[in-house]
Amino acid sequence: MVDPKTFQADIDALSQKLRSRVGARGRSLEAQLRRAGRALPKAARQGGSRLVKLEKMMAHPRLRRLVRAEDVAAALGAVSAPLDQIDVKERRKDRALRLAGSTVGNLLILGALIVILLRWRGLV
Repeated sequence: MVDPKTFQADIDALSQKLRSRVGARGRSLEAQLRRAGRALPKAARQGGSRLVKLEKMMAHPRLRRLVRAEDVAAALGAVSAPLDQIDVKERRKDRALRLAGSTVGNLLILGALIVILLRWRGLV
């Protein structure tokens, strides 16, 4: 049997880690995991869904007895391990480079279309 206070403390710590590493905001762990989406690997998403189920079981007095510490630890580990490997600075840099690359690509396409239009009209 798991102590509800330590379980909630672990959930709160995981929630804070999701917010700081992936930027997933939400009122509950379920909402944060939904917003994190594909930023997490499949095993972490499965562990997160297991944690959400365990959290709902912990809210029920009779089902609380069925929650095992090993299940909680495994699910927490499945979600926490990939979050520890995420480098926030690297993600921010990749996002900026991706935005710059798509902007430059769109400008190149626009320039090519303008040249084609000018040739078609006989101005170049």
